[in-house]
Amino acid sequence: MANLSLNLNNISFTYARATRPLFQDLSVHFGRGWTGIVGANGVGKSTLLRLATGEVKPQLGHIVVPDSAIYCPQRTDDVPDHLNELKHANDRHAFKIKGQLGVVDDWIERWATLSHGERKRAQIAVALWQSPRVLAVDEPTNHLDTPAQDLLYAALSAFQGVGLLVSHDRRFLDGLCQQCLFVDPPETVLRPGNYSHGLQQAEQDAATAVKKRKQAQQAFSRLKQTAVKRRQK
Repeated sequence: MANLSLNLNNISFTYARATRPLFQDLSVHFGRGWTGIVGANGVGKSTLLRLATGEVKPQLGHIVVPDSAIYCPQRTDDVPDHLNELKHANDRHAFKIKGQLGVVDDWIERWATLSHGERKRAQIAVALWQSPRVLAVDEPTNHLDTPAQDLLYAALSAFQGVGLLVSHDRRFLDGLCQQCLFVDPPETVLRPGNYSHGLQQAEQDAATAVKKRKQAQQAFSRLKQTAVKRRQK
């Protein structure tokens, strides 16, 4: 999987009835390893995961995605597709995944009574068992206790494909991600390093922008003053 990559080329996407595009002319490259997708609520992080895995199609542009891509949504209402196959699988990989995430064979029958944490572990286990080349995970730690988070962290750490992670959990963003895409429409900026490093760089960039804007305003003011003096002469 060393040469795996996922490319979004000049993507534009707008929801029906929306007054403006969610993404416009977006181009970004994701290599092997985890990339954090970060930004405020409602900026399109989940939609970006769905675009990247083919769940939805862009109106413009094209996406070059490997032949196996899985999106794990935040909600866990329904039994994951292929959980029954995972239950009956006898291969070494299946046993490893089920053991790593503590998946129990009777969870399908007891789905309605399972906790969100148990459902989330089952969802991630099914995805990892299929060995996707691209895995997009949406808020995996919401409403999970610490032991469940630890199990998920260990399982996701072992993933060797292209990983996209939407999360508000700094531990996951800092521990798993080697780069982060900061989404702040209409702009998206891909920064190297984990979330903390990227956030520090974003703050420095913002401070630099403010400084340059102030310098430009001061220069413009001096030019105006010079022009007035020349007219007076």
